[in-house]
Amino acid sequence: MAQQTAGRPARRWVDLRWRGAPVALPWAVALLMLVVSVAIFPSSISFGGLATMTPLLGVLIVASLGQSLVIGTGGIDLSVSSVVTVAGVVFVMKSAGDGASLPVAIGYAVGAGLLCGVANGVLVERVGLSPLVATLATGQVMAGLAHIWYSSGVNRLNVPAEWSAFTGATLGGGISPILVASVVLVALTSVVLGYTAVGRRLTAASTGPRAARYQGIAVRRYRVATYVVAALLYSVGGVLLVGSIGTPTLSLGDAYQLSTIVVVVLGGAALSGGRLHPAATLAGAVFLTFINQDVAATGVAPGTQGVIQGAVLVLAMLATGLTTGLSTARLLRRRRTGGTADAAVA
Repeated sequence: MAQQTAGRPARRWVDLRWRGAPVALPWAVALLMLVVSVAIFPSSISFGGLATMTPLLGVLIVASLGQSLVIGTGGIDLSVSSVVTVAGVVFVMKSAGDGASLPVAIGYAVGAGLLCGVANGVLVERVGLSPLVATLATGQVMAGLAHIWYSSGVNRLNVPAEWSAFTGATLGGGISPILVASVVLVALTSVVLGYTAVGRRLTAASTGPRAARYQGIAVRRYRVATYVVAALLYSVGGVLLVGSIGTPTLSLGDAYQLSTIVVVVLGGAALSGGRLHPAATLAGAVFLTFINQDVAATGVAPGTQGVIQGAVLVLAMLATGLTTGLSTARLLRRRRTGGTADAAVA
């Protein structure tokens, strides 16, 4: 009995480290990048610097959160940029062009993105197409629609003033409400995934679909839902982004095609799928945003900026992947033993 009592704290400690390890390292890397940025470029945390950076960071977090849901199933979504762009174009077309109210315009924009998400989910999970092929094809369709609508008159329109004022507002210190809302969204997603039946079923459908089917979980339905929710998040990001910029462009979402994938990988996720860690995705977005801003602030030629950014990202992803893998393997061994070694020491 004494041995069992002594072993319980050790087991709890192992479980705590098991849950925290995948998130701790990405945040350590992100905070290190933040310290370096502030030391080298103090203006990065000035009011003007934060007012410019934090809305874009918020949009990146929202879009990357959607990408992480898809990658968690072992898939990948290459329609991100097109959905972000078409959502921005549709929003301006309805709000400034047709004179619809902001809620109605947002509904149309999100609806356009959801159609792409449903198509992605059905083609990948029901038809059995490769995620690369399916999402690239639907992305091309969405890009074509965006071009048609943009050329029909949206290119001469601007975002309604009230929406620009809302998305361009700042809180204390220059922090954008978009960033605050994205952090709240990350927290809510973490709670849903970790503490609700829907979240646990989605995790099971993503990490072990065969075992989940044996448990009676509608695996395909949940996996299709990840593409739909991801498209919803991309659309929201597009509506927020076009408000911050003030005018729609056909390159509105280009920056999010690969950056969302990089953010998820920087957060320690495996492209082969696995358990989702939204807080780690948040850390990856923070790291990527600061490295991009710091390299741009150096004033070097764009080609050199690309070389520096690519090299730093490769090193960061290698460090994150290697350290996370070693830490997870060690904690897995300790978890299997039930913390008996720690109990013996105690």
